[in-house]
Amino acid sequence: MAMAGVLHLWNEWEIQILVLVSFALQVFLLSFAWMRRHSISRALRILLWLMYLLAEYTATYTIGYLSITSCKPAGKLQQQLMAFWAPFLLVHLGGQDTITAYAMEDNQLWLRYLLTFAVQALGAAYVLYKNMGSHGPLVVPAVLIFLVGVLKNAERVWTLSFSRLEIIRRYLDGVSIKENDRDYSATGAGAEAQLDKLHDDESVLQGAHDLLYICLGQFVDDKIWPSMFQNNVMKHFHGNSKTFELVEMQLSLMYDIFYTKAAVIHTWYGRCVRVMSLLATGMAFYLFKFSTDGKDYGYSYSTVDAAVTYILAAGALILEIASVLRAMGSVRHNLQLNLSSSVR
Repeated sequence: MAMAGVLHLWNEWEIQILVLVSFALQVFLLSFAWMRRHSISRALRILLWLMYLLAEYTATYTIGYLSITSCKPAGKLQQQLMAFWAPFLLVHLGGQDTITAYAMEDNQLWLRYLLTFAVQALGAAYVLYKNMGSHGPLVVPAVLIFLVGVLKNAERVWTLSFSRLEIIRRYLDGVSIKENDRDYSATGAGAEAQLDKLHDDESVLQGAHDLLYICLGQFVDDKIWPSMFQNNVMKHFHGNSKTFELVEMQLSLMYDIFYTKAAVIHTWYGRCVRVMSLLATGMAFYLFKFSTDGKDYGYSYSTVDAAVTYILAAGALILEIASVLRAMGSVRHNLQLNLSSSVR
């Protein structure tokens, strides 16, 4: 009897459960994926691996399920409301800033992800086409969230492509020592004055960033000879017992490059994506709330479906705000602000 009840519940609310699970997985990845940077726990790695795979498979499966059920007869507004969930699933497929790849091999498979994204985008567009029509209270918010999903997935594809070893090797081949030293003097009193300032954690981070090319070169068998200033920096940190802190920050920066969206977040495209996504998601949430408050539409929505949609819309807005705040407060952003202020 218990199993029969569970099966009945699943058959009755399958799609609602799936979209909520997809959202919960995104919350988990945003909240806990960063812990992998600081822990070597096997249990944590296995848990994150499962959540990472489940997040992708759940969103993919649910979009496919929606594309099939969109052909079944149902109330017009109910169909529109359930179709409105498809763009949110596309956003979920774009992933969170804290994890874009679980292993370095995932970056090599960026073309496969590009194909997956194209197919799922077409699936979500098909769901909207079959159910939304050209009029209705949810057409505009659905299009806004769909565009956010496209931007998020394009950003993830770019991140995976940029983090490939061959791209890093090609980038390092073009690195000029003079470019690394543009803000410093290699010898003389100027260099000594610069080195004397390298004591606090912020300066260690700046040193880790300046020496990052050398560390990345070890991953791709690319020999980048340090400049005189870089040699002096390494000796300085070693002499002040800051070597382990320097290596720790370099490893943290490399983790960001290989496994997160950090390489793209602080580009012009990454900034535009965050601003546009936040504005579009906020507008979509407002329009949906307006449609539920309106006397022409509000009473026709299923209470459960409306609650699920509120969770998806409000949750997406909260995740966007958290993403923007995390990007603004990241060490890489703070480093860029410090460098730009020092140049001025």
